[in-house]
Amino acid sequence: MRKPENIYVSLQLYKDDISREMLLNIQFDRDAPNFFINTDSISWCPTIEEQDFVSEAFGMLSKRKRQRQDQMDESDHQESPSQDLIREADEKEILDRVLQKKRSSFNQG
Repeated sequence: MRKPENIYVSLQLYKDDISREMLLNIQFDRDAPNFFINTDSISWCPTIEEQDFVSEAFGMLSKRKRQRQDQMDESDHQESPSQDLIREADEKEILDRVLQKKRSSFNQG
């Protein structure tokens, strides 16, 4: 396997103890030609290869997170059809009350 060129960062994947989420940590090579340390600031000018590398890594994490969220949404939807009926009934009741107020104010005016 060929070593990637113009990539001066390393990525670390870890699981947060509190949120239990997978997180991506980017570590910079202080000797890289695109990493600058000044008195009050640190600057990084990512190469195109670094941008692609980091974007791909974040894309993999967000895809995994979306898939997990979709699975959770699916299981929530399957477990609570009665809640949907309650919500629909609440919406219908609210709509009926609003229309009734509008009709009464229209009839009085």
